[in-house]
Order: sequence, then structure tokens, then C-alpha cells
Amino acid sequence: MSAYTDQDPFDAALVSVCALPYQSGIARFSPDGKFLALGGDDGSVIVTDVRLVRDQGAVDLTASRVYTDHSKPVNDVDFHPRSPVLVSASQDCSMRFFDWATNTPRATRQCTDTHPVNAVSFHPAGDHLLAATDHHAIHLYDASTFRCYLSSQAMDHHTAGVVDARWARDGVVYVSCGGDTIKMWDGVANRCVRTMTAAHLGAPVSTVCFGGADKVILSCGGDSNVRLWDVGSGKLIRSFEGAQQTSRTACCFSCDEELVLSSDERSGEVVAWDTASGKARRRYAAHSKPVRWLTASMMEPTVVSCGQDGFVQVWASPALL
Repeated sequence: MSAYTDQDPFDAALVSVCALPYQSGIARFSPDGKFLALGGDDGSVIVTDVRLVRDQGAVDLTASRVYTDHSKPVNDVDFHPRSPVLVSASQDCSMRFFDWATNTPRATRQCTDTHPVNAVSFHPAGDHLLAATDHHAIHLYDASTFRCYLSSQAMDHHTAGVVDARWARDGVVYVSCGGDTIKMWDGVANRCVRTMTAAHLGAPVSTVCFGGADKVILSCGGDSNVRLWDVGSGKLIRSFEGAQQTSRTACCFSCDEELVLSSDERSGEVVAWDTASGKARRRYAAHSKPVRWLTASMMEPTVVSCGQDGFVQVWASPALL
């Protein structure tokens, strides 16, 4: 969240670029960091150019792609790793596929699930799609045929609805969370290989993601702790404390993974911890109400926060402005 100098990576804070009045529960950067997708509570999806946002200090909707296909809130979005395709997941039990590089005004494809879809994640090859739904089983879709695969073993499934699911960057494994449990999966066999129960002291787990060349997992939950886990052993490496989190929130790494980012629902602040030491480094006065979602570009120091106050905040290093 800084200019990332060799002397002190925390000597220059991020600055707020713009505050967009938009009831968004989710945001996601494209793999190359050039585009940003937002999913709204009104069912809308926006795809915009990150550079234009930084240059203009605003989101120009006339220069963005705006889709209104969903009838209920959008819970997640994900960019295809190889093609200009965006998938959205909604409370309306559907996933819509948008060809955002063209002027096509609506989704080009639709996949309907049996349950509300909470999260979606493309396989790094782009041929399969993870869907975390209110169902207790992971739904793994063939991205071409929409054929759905479930683990054949009942013991593999979560005991509550699945909130989040993410592929590792190599596509060999994936991670999911539901209830108070985190599960690691063999992505080829689609079998659970490790279950971490009571991962957040019995509180619900809301977000999971990979880091450290897929060797660690970051998670946050309702116990007011962000936690770093070893993929190989499933053991807890470090906790990041000092922020109240009792409702669903999010966490992520900064682009160089030197920082862990999450939020404090008491103040609406975004909090940055040193990944290596667990020490809190900075707090950003982001929102007047709790932060609902947080995402960071993996290409440059740019961060987006979505708040319950109805605003989307875009933050960037002064070096980019």
C-alpha cells in the first residue's frame, strides 16, 4: 500500500483516487490489472478501465461496460484468464458470461444453478469454473458444456453452504470455506484432501485466498482475526489482530504480498499488516460503515474497497498518479 521503496516499503501511503456511489458487494481486477469489475446489489455489473479511473478520479460510466442481466444482487465476479470474458455470480441462482471487449449489451451465455451462487473462480486454464453456492457441496463446472461435477464422497462436502472457493495459481489445488471450516481440495480428482475445522475458533469463515506461490492460504472470519495457513500441513502460521470482524468481510494480499489487507468494522477502516511480522502498519479511513469487500491488483499497488455506506473507494500509490 505504498510506493514500495527499498528503504522502507511503508513510507508512502496509498491515496484515495475516487469514491463511486454504488451499492457494490464485490470487486475484482483483471489478471493484467488493467480492468476492474464491480457487482452491484441491484444486479448490475460494471467493467471499467483502471487507468481512466486513476486519471479522471472517477468512474466514467459512458466509457464502461454496464450490464443489467441479473434480477438479484451480484455476489462475485471473475475474469477469464485467457479471453475477454467475465463471469458473474448472483443471488438469482445464475452465472452470466459477458464478452466485455465487444459492444454486446447483454450476457452471451448463462448457467443456472440449483442454489444462490456466492463465489466463482475460473481454473487458470479457463476450462473449468468453481462455484460456491448455498449448497454444502462444491459445484465444479465444465466451462464449455456447463456439466456440473460433485465429489462422490459425502465426507468431502461442507456441512454448511459454501461461501468462497478459489483456485491456486497452478490449478492443481483449490480451497473453499463454509460455516467454520476451510477445506483443501485436489483439483484433478475433485476430492477433499484436508479439512480445517473451527478455523476461526468456531466463527464463520468468510474469505479464503492463496498467496506465497500457492504455499499459504489467507482467511478471515467472525473471530476478528485474519489468519495465514501453511498449505502443506494445514497449520496456522500467523494471526493478524487488532480489527473487529464479526460479520462477513474480506481479506487479500497487496500486489507484492508484503502486506495483508482487511478491515475494521468498528471504524470502516482498511487495515494493512506486515505479512512477515503480523504488525499493523497502516489504517485507511475508507468508509463510514463496515467494509463489505476488499480486493487488490496483483500487478501494481491499487486497491478497491466496497462499503456498506454505498460507496466504492479506489486507492492507489502516489507513484501511479
